[in-house]
Amino acid sequence: MATAAPGSRRGTTARAKAWACRPGNRRCLPKLLLFGALAAACVWLPPTSVPSPPSSPAGLESGDTPGLVASLQRFGTPAFYAVVAVYYGMAWSQAQALKAEEDSAGETKLEAPVKKPRIAALDSLRFVLIAYIASGHFIFTATSNKFLLRLITQINVVVGAFFVISGYVAAYTTTELAQRKGSKRLDNAVEFAVSRIMGHWPLHLFVLLVFAPMFLWVDMKYSGPSVALWNGTISAFMLQAWFPTSAEVWNAPTWFLSALTVAMCVLCYALRLLAGQKKAELRRSLVLLTVLALVPKIAYSWDLNCWGIMEGTLNAKTHPNYALFNQLRFSPYGALVEVLMGSTACRLVMLDTPKHAETSGSSMVPMIGMLAILLLRATVTVQINDMIIRSGIFIPLWIVLLMRIHRESVGPEGPSKGLPRLLCMRLLNFLGGISFPIFIVHGPIGQVFYKKAVAQALFGQVLASPQPNGVHWFFGVYWAVVLVAAWLVQKMFLESKSVQEVSKASTQFLVKLLGGA
Repeated sequence: MATAAPGSRRGTTARAKAWACRPGNRRCLPKLLLFGALAAACVWLPPTSVPSPPSSPAGLESGDTPGLVASLQRFGTPAFYAVVAVYYGMAWSQAQALKAEEDSAGETKLEAPVKKPRIAALDSLRFVLIAYIASGHFIFTATSNKFLLRLITQINVVVGAFFVISGYVAAYTTTELAQRKGSKRLDNAVEFAVSRIMGHWPLHLFVLLVFAPMFLWVDMKYSGPSVALWNGTISAFMLQAWFPTSAEVWNAPTWFLSALTVAMCVLCYALRLLAGQKKAELRRSLVLLTVLALVPKIAYSWDLNCWGIMEGTLNAKTHPNYALFNQLRFSPYGALVEVLMGSTACRLVMLDTPKHAETSGSSMVPMIGMLAILLLRATVTVQINDMIIRSGIFIPLWIVLLMRIHRESVGPEGPSKGLPRLLCMRLLNFLGGISFPIFIVHGPIGQVFYKKAVAQALFGQVLASPQPNGVHWFFGVYWAVVLVAAWLVQKMFLESKSVQEVSKASTQFLVKLLGGA
């Protein structure tokens, strides 16, 4: 048999293949490839595509030295890309090692507990998300401090975590623990979708009805009856997400419900598939979903050359193409992908063996990582736009956080230490219990205080008073009103027996009407 010459191309290729096939080197190869690719991207991508004001370079405060500013601008973003590359490489290597371990051990039959334990920490996490998003919507009324604005207006990054946790909870409640199959709740796709949509539609309609005089008055005065009728229709039937330039009419934050409704219509079919997958298949699905989420963001950044902007601090006049940005952030398809990512992550934990739970890392690590990302962007140390950060690193870290909190909460010691213990505090559990009403009412209440036409008609002036340093005290009043209103809505509407009976009857009627009975 002929052998390749030592210096020939064939010999070089053979040696490369032999090196790559060694067990230790095989684990290092993905790291090297990812690191090389992203390091090249660091050199190629501009740190930012939006020029900084002359009086405040890169948006930093005037007290910063030019040398420090230049160093942050030049090295912060490339260094961050390098860290992300190493993180992804380590995650890939760990996934390969787990797959090899699972293949060698074979599939083991797990003993499921009699009843799934409740994970109270997830309710508290919902409140944390909603508190950040609600603050981000109106923080500009209370402060003009650039650092605080950049820190609290990254809502386009954080809202993706809201979709993920929705998918996570849906998978936990409708698929079997320690078994590769779905529960009976997945047998009827129409009932699945309608019951979940009716979980948020009644309160949405109730709040629209309460604040309808305000919404209609503004639309009628400034846009006419036809616009008022159109905005009311798409708001009431949760169609806003399909209309990027009209997604934030009336109760603006509820575009989320519009996108989530679409995801709920598809989720049942996807959960049937995910419930039957092994761990290795679930990891592969999670990678594919991450790619699907990231590609549109890269295309948006490429087409607009806006790799380094902070969309949360921009508006329709200052953003290079606000309609395209709205199309991306309000997309029901993008929401569906993130919901499926949460469901896939949950299934990975639900198939855990005791060994997986024991070897899981601390939930504090991803939490610190996410907080560090928000802080680094607020200080302009990292200049990457909201969309890339959201799908490329924030949501992956959020998924790791959910999985680790899940494992810590259902482990032998339960939520008795670390982050789960903090999240299970009585106050946070209470706030988590009213988190959905907070989300629904914070927008209209904010319009009462801060929308120019409404506030001037009611109070004779807009109640916004941005402070150059710190946050104006009235922002605390706004939050107090939101919390009281949310508690009242929870007690008097959501927990009302008559409302629950009407909601149940409506659900049954819609299921029968749509052929799901």
